[in-house]
Amino acid sequence: MAWLNQTKVLPYLVGVSVFCFLITSSFHAYQLTQFFANSFLFHDADYIGISDVLLSFAKGYGFQSHYYSENVNGSYLNHHFAPGMGFLSPFVKWIPNRYGLAVGVFLSYQLTTILWLTWAYFVSQKSKQSIDLKFLVIWVVLTNQLYLYRIGSSYHFEILVVLLGCFFFYQWEKCKTLIVEGENKFTKQLFLLGLFLILFLMQKEDIGFYLCLFFLPVFLTSLYQVYRRNRENRYVTGSIQLKVFSLFGILLVTVLYLGFVFFLFPILNGSHSIFGWSHVLRQEYHSSFKQVTGISQSIQIYLELLMSMGLGIVQLVPELLGISLIYLTHVISTRPWHHEVYSYYSYSLLPFLLYSGILWLKSKKQISLPIVYLILACLFWKNSMDQNFPLEAKTNTNWYDPKVQSEVIEDLPHANGILLTEAGKVSSNITNQSKEQIVFSQYNLSFSINDKVILYPLEQLQNGNQICNESNICYVVLAPEFTDTILWPKKRILDTIDVSKTWNQQKIWQGKQIEVWALSK
Repeated sequence: MAWLNQTKVLPYLVGVSVFCFLITSSFHAYQLTQFFANSFLFHDADYIGISDVLLSFAKGYGFQSHYYSENVNGSYLNHHFAPGMGFLSPFVKWIPNRYGLAVGVFLSYQLTTILWLTWAYFVSQKSKQSIDLKFLVIWVVLTNQLYLYRIGSSYHFEILVVLLGCFFFYQWEKCKTLIVEGENKFTKQLFLLGLFLILFLMQKEDIGFYLCLFFLPVFLTSLYQVYRRNRENRYVTGSIQLKVFSLFGILLVTVLYLGFVFFLFPILNGSHSIFGWSHVLRQEYHSSFKQVTGISQSIQIYLELLMSMGLGIVQLVPELLGISLIYLTHVISTRPWHHEVYSYYSYSLLPFLLYSGILWLKSKKQISLPIVYLILACLFWKNSMDQNFPLEAKTNTNWYDPKVQSEVIEDLPHANGILLTEAGKVSSNITNQSKEQIVFSQYNLSFSINDKVILYPLEQLQNGNQICNESNICYVVLAPEFTDTILWPKKRILDTIDVSKTWNQQKIWQGKQIEVWALSK
């Protein structure tokens, strides 16, 4: 298109591409969120649990969690040390009916894609008089990034890892440029680098480990350059020394941060236990969960990961080695989703894959048009083979008995109305004005329960005496017939409610499927 006037046409094409990406991804996000909500697939353990933590943070209670702690209202940071997830808390606070996390995650997904693409665009246009074929590859793979989509559509906070990774690596490249040019602003930029490094590490407790693995080959390569120059009696330039020093500083800060997270924090927090990160990797699951069972499949996933960023990064040896070291943690892992790099588990690799793509774009390595066609053909072939790219916003699969599900949908407005009525009775009592309503809810009903209440998972009834200590009445909402026969069989639900037999139980409403119980002392 207008080959003789490429640089003038390209900005408009990229702008139209970004606009189309925003429109289509927003529409898809709306459809997908509605589908999950209406199909009762937002289970407690992830979506509701993370929303609960973020809402607690927004209220000023810290990372208090009702879902991820054996103790009542324990800290989520004992489960995952991810204080950076607080960036999503405004969405959870401002957007009603528990949709805040979905909005925050998908907006972060869109922003992440646009920022990486914008960085790639400006890199390609620097001192270029024509369209860079490498940029065409990066442009297409970013807006069709399977692994980035997986993080976005998983409704998990790990999307922030890729977002903050963009800021950190951008600042690192800026510092490298200043080192070469020898400008005086390096101290200020070094401070910003440290800031973005800490923000990057704060997104998940194991990011520092992956960062060390990625930078280790780069650091050793730089040391080897210094050694070779000394051996050849050649002058080691200040820029090389400063780069090695900066890399060492990044690794040192990262190691110190890991020491705090895995050793010091548990002691300060009173748990006196070390995060079992390696234990989690080796945790065994039932064989039915495992999809990747052989070396050939692991190699295939590795090649697909490289393909997802255009294959050009294979020309960058240190970075390729770093990514390979990170991928080895997936290979040795016995966790099925981590092993096959599925859902949000690609967060450990994706920032480094995207950054390596930027480095390939900045390099002097060339690529021909037939290779571009080959790479993009492989990319689209791989994406077309994935049945979950994109996820379908409707399915013929019945997750539950259709009759039972329709009756639950019919009951929900009445159950929420009962809870609001009961809350009104409590607030009319002057002595109980400051007390909030506590509701224990079944795993697949939690998303649909009135968001004005304090929500607990049903299994926390075993700690009911402690939880309801400051409230005269707690409530239980459940539907014993509306459950997964393997994951949460009816007997498990009934056994859980039996735990509360020490309380005065009163069934205050019975619908076609849903029951509302009041528990009082």
